[in-house]
Amino acid sequence: MNPFEDVDVLDLTQSIAGPVSTQFLSMLGANVVKVEPPQGDAFRGLLDGAMFASVNLAGKRSVCLDMKSEEGQQAARELAEEADVIVESFRPGVVEKFGLDYESVAETNDDVVYLSLTGFGQEGPYEEWPAYDPVLQAMSGLMSTIGYKDRPPVRIGASVIDWGTGTTAAFLLSSALHQRELTGEGEYIDVNLFEVATAWMGYWIAHYTGTGEVAERSGQGFAGLAPNEVFHAANDEPFYMSVVNDQFFDRLCETIDRQDLAEDERFETNDQRWDNREELREILEDEFSQYEREDLCERLAEAGVPTGPLKHVDEVVEDEHLQERNMFTESHNLWTDTPVKTANPPFSTTSGRPDLGDRPPERGEHTRDVLAELGYDDDQIERMLEAGAAGPEE
Repeated sequence: MNPFEDVDVLDLTQSIAGPVSTQFLSMLGANVVKVEPPQGDAFRGLLDGAMFASVNLAGKRSVCLDMKSEEGQQAARELAEEADVIVESFRPGVVEKFGLDYESVAETNDDVVYLSLTGFGQEGPYEEWPAYDPVLQAMSGLMSTIGYKDRPPVRIGASVIDWGTGTTAAFLLSSALHQRELTGEGEYIDVNLFEVATAWMGYWIAHYTGTGEVAERSGQGFAGLAPNEVFHAANDEPFYMSVVNDQFFDRLCETIDRQDLAEDERFETNDQRWDNREELREILEDEFSQYEREDLCERLAEAGVPTGPLKHVDEVVEDEHLQERNMFTESHNLWTDTPVKTANPPFSTTSGRPDLGDRPPERGEHTRDVLAELGYDDDQIERMLEAGAAGPEE
């Protein structure tokens, strides 16, 4: 499935969210030119290069341009004139200095699909604030719901807001490209991490505005639902079980041959189970300790009770289900010059999963080629390279 094989994308983003959005387009056929500063994307070395290695695949081409120079800005403007899609993640007001804002670009490229991806949007009290994923987890209220009530809040250990924003951006870009096919008109899109994170808090916002109750941290579980947390099978092996209604609780009791619990007045309804959750947990932990985790999880899942083992990343990489479904792909960490695996696209089509390729681009790997495609001669290219438009060999 290559719906974007004739689509040229100018990627003016760094970090994670922007690269995620353009990688989705690239894996579906788009020609993505990633413009980096001479020193490269600021995330090339973070987590020893692992972050960059996972979100800049699928055939992206890297061009290093010095946007502080007029020649670098001019080359970027020429790329923008030819682009079907432009994605930028500068602070509000910065692209105007380069002549790369939507209004300037649209003067010569009137059907361009242009997306600005920022921390807080193009206007508002926070528009100038810098923002990374954990900052937005905190500001959106999400972090306040994570952890134990008697301990400080904690962040989710992955860049979920970045990925959610990048995925939202990719959906919007795809939608705008489809609209352009129908109308011939371009589009400007403003998407930001703060609003994505806030949207994810939608049901907690609805709960508060309807009841006045502020969401609180509830440890491993979910406030008001029991049993719904981490339990332990034999040898203290952890697994998560989510019982959200009476039907699931009945199935649980039948599976472990404790139908008496379903008839116990302490546990007959969810409200009663929540009120008596500590007693119920103690009983269930004792029962579960008699089962091997793999066997117990399989039994509960087959009975229709949402259950799964709590795994660390080394176990995830070896997971038989993910292995069978080809969820991992071979890649290369350029920062450490190490072969690695990373996650494949989280979907497949009639022709399987899109191919992410075997590595991300070297810093400025395609600078010469892309400038030549724009019509620059060898002398101009050499002059720009000397001025800071670096390639990997520099």
